[in-house]
Amino acid sequence: MSKAQRVTLTLFCLLVVYCCVWVPWHRHISATHEVWYADDFRRLGYGWLWAGPDGADEEALYASPDLVLIGLRLLASTALAACGFLIAGIFPPRS
Repeated sequence: MSKAQRVTLTLFCLLVVYCCVWVPWHRHISATHEVWYADDFRRLGYGWLWAGPDGADEEALYASPDLVLIGLRLLASTALAACGFLIAGIFPPRS
């Protein structure tokens, strides 16, 4: 493993930690709990995992992490890191 690949792997690990602690929050606002639609959720913004969403109103009390957005962020960071890892392996530094 080259030095550029190790740097890419380290940056990927930092991106995963970032995606897991800086979390998007949302709240379910539908009157029914049997069927959920995409517009039944209201995004409340981002916040630290241990602190919750920004705001002291009633919506922030019932907020939960938006797992779909967290998954998409992890997928995007994995794709970005994989591209960087492959490029670092294809074009090794010249000695």
